[in-house]
Amino acid sequence: MENQRRMLATDTYAVEAVEYRHHLHTHPEPSFEEHETQRYIMERLRGFGLEPRPIAETGVTVTVSGTSGTAAGKVLLLRADIDALRLTEETGLPFASQNAGVMHACGHDGHTATLLAVAHWLVDHRDQFGGTVKLLFQPAEEVSPGGAEPCVKEGILQNPDVTFVFGMHLWNPLPFGQVGLRAGPLLAEADRFELTVTGKGTHAAQPHLGADPIVAASHIITAIQTIVSRETNPLESLVVTVGTIQGGSAFNIIPESVHMTGTLRALSPEAAERAADSLRRIVTLTAQALGTTAELDYEVGYPPVINGVESVAFLRPILEQVVGADNIVLPEISMGGEDFAYYLQHVPGAFVLMGTRNEAKGLTAPHHNPTFTFDEDIFPIAIAVFVAVIRGYLS
Repeated sequence: MENQRRMLATDTYAVEAVEYRHHLHTHPEPSFEEHETQRYIMERLRGFGLEPRPIAETGVTVTVSGTSGTAAGKVLLLRADIDALRLTEETGLPFASQNAGVMHACGHDGHTATLLAVAHWLVDHRDQFGGTVKLLFQPAEEVSPGGAEPCVKEGILQNPDVTFVFGMHLWNPLPFGQVGLRAGPLLAEADRFELTVTGKGTHAAQPHLGADPIVAASHIITAIQTIVSRETNPLESLVVTVGTIQGGSAFNIIPESVHMTGTLRALSPEAAERAADSLRRIVTLTAQALGTTAELDYEVGYPPVINGVESVAFLRPILEQVVGADNIVLPEISMGGEDFAYYLQHVPGAFVLMGTRNEAKGLTAPHHNPTFTFDEDIFPIAIAVFVAVIRGYLS
């Protein structure tokens, strides 16, 4: 692994990546509010002699052309997400967030730092690739609807037309240096719903004079679990979760209504649609059976991330050059969502997971946790992966 990194000359750029990451981590910004992040990225890119432009409000894109090889007509899109989470940091890092209630708790600062370093490598090594590389620093991955779909609508895949897209997520569930590569579904469709159950308020001592939406909501929460346990093939992955519930104002009052929010996740749009139909049926009829009414607002979220078989087969030997065949692993499918899926709906490509967990250093916190961070020694490897993909596809 070390010899390959030296051959690809990425260690010097990794030092830069650490500097970029520390700045970004100290100054995190939430989805579609990444104004200073956008400014910082554009300043760095201009410093390399490039001409970046904004996209999707707070994102950045830039194009770099190679000068050698036989890749004329090929256009490779490399993507990093740039937004942070609304979370109060508890890492104790010397470069911890200075923006109250916001932190990079998912590794997006590392993704952005890596792609900035890759941009510098591209400028310094135009003679090592042909064709065109588009870099996308995408805003708002952490919310739905997020930044990928607007990037597609604003033409990130055209002028020139992208022929392959590649992305990577630093991934604490995997041991340091392993690369998770999987053909087919990797991450789930992530839909969202809001549900209001309306009854008739009354004194708690006279329940017979009202219609209790809290009882109805409780039955609905229980009943929708049968979508997974009784209406879904046991060999198929599906999640239905109610995440919030609010109702009532006092211990002795049956309220008028209860409000809930939740998520439904599946590995195919077809499975998600079937489950959503079941959700609507169960919610409506359960509420009706208990003398209440239910209003369901269902929002289809990110589609599932599905890597093409041919794309994965193409990438495997390239990635093996960097981390070795033994470190290419088949990752568990995650029911988390990722809007990288929108790019894969239009062009061939793949999304991979780069292992960053280091138990010896105590770097094991899960993503979206206030203590999350990752091993920065991953930067030489992560940059080398991008460089290998560039050279493998555009030479």
